[in-house]
Amino acid sequence: MMLTTRFSIQCGAVRFRAGAGSSPSRGEIAAEESSIPKLFFTDLSALPKSVTAGGITHALSQDEIDAAALIGLVDGMPFILGPDGSYGHDLNRFFRACPTMGVRSVNSLRSYARDILVWLRFLSERRGGKSVWRADREDIAAFHEARRLSEPPYRISAASWNRSIAALDKLYRWAVDEKLMAQAPFAYRQYWTRLMYSGAVKAASANTARETGARHGNMQFLDLPHYKLFRDVGLRGHLPDGREDPSWRGRNSERNALFAELLLTTGLRLQEASSLLAMELPGTTYPHDVRTIPFLLSSAAAKGRKGREVRLPLRLVRQLRDYVDLERANALARYDARNTIERIRRPIRVIERGRRGLAIVEDREIKPVSIDLLTPQDRSRLVYETSGLSLGLWLTEGGMPMPMAAWEAVFRRASARCQRFGIDIEVTPHMLRHGFAVHMLTLLLREHISWVIDTRSNHVGPAWRRLIGDPLLKLQRLMGHSRIESTYIYLEHIADSQELVDAAVDQWGFDLASEASA
Repeated sequence: MMLTTRFSIQCGAVRFRAGAGSSPSRGEIAAEESSIPKLFFTDLSALPKSVTAGGITHALSQDEIDAAALIGLVDGMPFILGPDGSYGHDLNRFFRACPTMGVRSVNSLRSYARDILVWLRFLSERRGGKSVWRADREDIAAFHEARRLSEPPYRISAASWNRSIAALDKLYRWAVDEKLMAQAPFAYRQYWTRLMYSGAVKAASANTARETGARHGNMQFLDLPHYKLFRDVGLRGHLPDGREDPSWRGRNSERNALFAELLLTTGLRLQEASSLLAMELPGTTYPHDVRTIPFLLSSAAAKGRKGREVRLPLRLVRQLRDYVDLERANALARYDARNTIERIRRPIRVIERGRRGLAIVEDREIKPVSIDLLTPQDRSRLVYETSGLSLGLWLTEGGMPMPMAAWEAVFRRASARCQRFGIDIEVTPHMLRHGFAVHMLTLLLREHISWVIDTRSNHVGPAWRRLIGDPLLKLQRLMGHSRIESTYIYLEHIADSQELVDAAVDQWGFDLASEASA
């Protein structure tokens, strides 16, 4: 009776070929679809709605709706139903346990669910319907053959394979701890590793099903010239030569360009930037020598619940304030005129607000809430009790909070416009985060190269530890990475920067010449 949304995977993406042969018929596809597990996501807004099936309307009673609200259902939580519609308690208990095992991002949890669903379908279609808790190493080997050694249309990349193994490894380690299995269907290689900064040695294990030759990530970023083309041509609708395009009919150009500027200058993730509240913006009055302002990113809004300090350029803060006073205010005026508070799903009604806290109405009582406890989903539901207006910073023309999918669509349209003018770029919001990281690491390394040179110190070891260690640690904090290894990928791109190498060599040469002539 639970009302949900369903995630559908295209048949070709999850069918595992036993060998060469003709494509299945529509009837065969329908039969297979009815005999495989299916993935759903909990949608709390569907609880009060009715559904009609076979001419009969089904709806939950108010008592059932109230009971569902009390059992701790989590909006967006994935769950998998068996081919017969049965609910596997242990498997779905794993998804609920994931946030306590380090998988706190909604997007990461959904990715885990999709990878596990593919594994379940493989067991159903190619391993005789074997239970997920009875899988062994032979099943993993067959899975590898189907996913990595099959014909090109069905073959996935090594990176995709490793991602799915990470999900299954998490699932089976949990299953062993929960005594659902005696051992995981993987082999592990034990090794010793030395921590980078403390020098301590610890034991570790590696899943041998992972492929070592996989790329660590498709790390793409924009240099500044290409970013400016994307911003001006794609988002603002200019012509490549800088002139206005008389045929441009895009709306919200400055809002979209400002959002891209925020991503590039702060390194915020899409979810983090899109869930900001207007009330969180700092003021604009500071001493004349202040160029950046510290901004505390809420822990609940950050990936992995790891809040951090972000540096906002004062110039950008002033632009954001102008947006709030003009474009956002106009969107709210249209929203107010339409009186569409019902369009916000399960609104959280706010009667008082401050930089770090709110007072909300809950069960006819006024309750204080810290902003640090508000998830991105909570933030999209915040409305003023008196006016019904959204508290979100980024709003649609109709005054509704801009969802992440809408921002991704903005970037796709802007990229397509650039390509029509022969500008070969395809930009995603995450590429701007990578751009921030690469440019910031370049600047930090240049700063520390200068420091090493200026010290004229004979203690080369400590100097080089500071040269490499400090910039990476600073960047790790700015990016919100939980592990320093996630920050290493940017060093590969810095290593290819001939400009940086040339600058360092030239400075060393200048100093050596100065020492020789002294």
